[in-house]
Amino acid sequence: MVRIQFQSIHIDNLAQSSSVNKGTNRIVGRRHSSKTNQGLGAISGERNVVIGGKHVADDGDLFDYKPFIRKS
Repeated sequence: MVRIQFQSIHIDNLAQSSSVNKGTNRIVGRRHSSKTNQGLGAISGERNVVIGGKHVADDGDLFDYKPFIRKS
């Protein structure tokens, strides 16, 4: 068994299927899969005006999501 001990912990945000558990935990039968594409860019130069900008994420993945189907 692995034991991890913290002196203190600070949590800024819980999102999607995240959780914080204390004590002895056994989580069975829970699955979550998610994918997020983010982009970071810059506009440089002088006197730039952006109105109704369009953003494109070039996602080169061949496979994004495989749903988990539980067989009864």
